This record gives sequence, C-alpha cells and structure tokens, in this order.
Amino acid sequence: MDAIRAMNRPSAGSNKHRQWQWQHRRQGARGISLLETLIAMALGLMVLAGVLQFVTQLVEGNTTTLKVARLEQDLRTLMDTMLQDIRRAGHFPEAVADLGNPARFTQSQPAAPTIDGAAWVAGQPGTAIGYAYRESDGKLMSGRFTYDAKAATILMHTGTASAPETITDPAFMSIGELSFMPELALVQAGNSTVAIPSVRIRIVARLKSDPAIERSLEDRITWRNPVVLP
Repeated sequence: MDAIRAMNRPSAGSNKHRQWQWQHRRQGARGISLLETLIAMALGLMVLAGVLQFVTQLVEGNTTTLKVARLEQDLRTLMDTMLQDIRRAGHFPEAVADLGNPARFTQSQPAAPTIDGAAWVAGQPGTAIGYAYRESDGKLMSGRFTYDAKAATILMHTGTASAPETITDPAFMSIGELSFMPELALVQAGNSTVAIPSVRIRIVARLKSDPAIERSLEDRITWRNPVVLP
C-alpha cells in the first residue's frame, strides 16, 4: 500500500516542469512587451534605411550613366555634323573641265580655307574654321564653325542663313573647348603646286547639371578637294 502511494505521489521534477509550463503559458498570454516592440521597430527601420540607401545609390548611378552616354553620343553627332559639311570645302563643278588648264582652275576654285579668319598655316590652331564650295549649279557657298565662349556653345554659319545657328544644346552641355589644328601637305603637279589641307578637331564638353563630368573627342579630316596654288 505504501508502495502504491509512493508511486502516485508527484515527484519534485514533475512539479518544476508543470511550473515552467504555467509560466510559459502566462508569458504567452501576456504577449510582447512595449520595449520588445520598440526594439523590433528600430531594427526594421535600420534595415529599411539601408535598403533605401542602396536603391537610391543604384538609381543615381544609372542616371549618371545615362547622362554620360548621351553626352558622348551628342559629341559624336556634333563631330559628324562638322565633318560632313567641312568635306565639301573646295568643291566646284568646273574642276574636271579645268584640270588641263591650271590658270583657269585657280580662278574657278573657291577661296582657300581659313583659321580664325586668317590664312591657313600649319601648326597654328584656332577656334574658328572657314571654307567655301560651289553647289552643282555653280552657286558659291560659304561655311564656318565658331566657338562662342560666353555661351559655351558651337555656332554653324552657312551661306544660306543670315544668322549663325547654335548646334549644341546649352541646357544639357557646356562646350569648354573647340580647337582646330591645321595641317598642310604640298605636292608638285607639273608646273603647279597642289596644297592638300587637313585639320584636327578637338571638342571638350561638360554636363550642365554636373560640370565634374567631362568628355572630349578628337577627329581629323583631309580635304577631298585640294587647293591649286597660283
């Protein structure tokens, strides 16, 4: 009988286990404390701030990349526009018919190109280039590209326009430099001296919204139509 009572008497270990279960259920019923809630919110805000900072930096980086790509593309388009027009320098329809007559060839050909309005001298750079050519109907045309340092733009002058045209977007980029480096090769052709001009063009541009971003582009063009010197 005593043995049966001893078996039915709860042990000290089982009492502790039941007490732990009661306390655990009591804490669960009580819920999370205010301090724990504030700590969880603070940790969540810290993680969210880090994510937002990363996303912001990513967006800013992509925006800058797009602006730089557009700046480089605009520079290339600008250079191509200048090269295409300058290639026409010295052209005139009578050139083929006048090949056998140097004196007549010299009289018919358009004026020689200039740098800053002065004679073409190899190695003397400038910020403006002037040239002339004739259309297929013989009409004399003139062209000129100049640098407007005050407005930080490039101007294109044509014989058909009364005022120069700005060919750069001043709201997007500022032109920091436009330079023309003239070169000249002389070739003896019979009794005449033929001059073959060429020019190196350099353009430096900066983003209007971020002047720290700068790009430069250089190219070289040789006259298709040489100049016969008298």
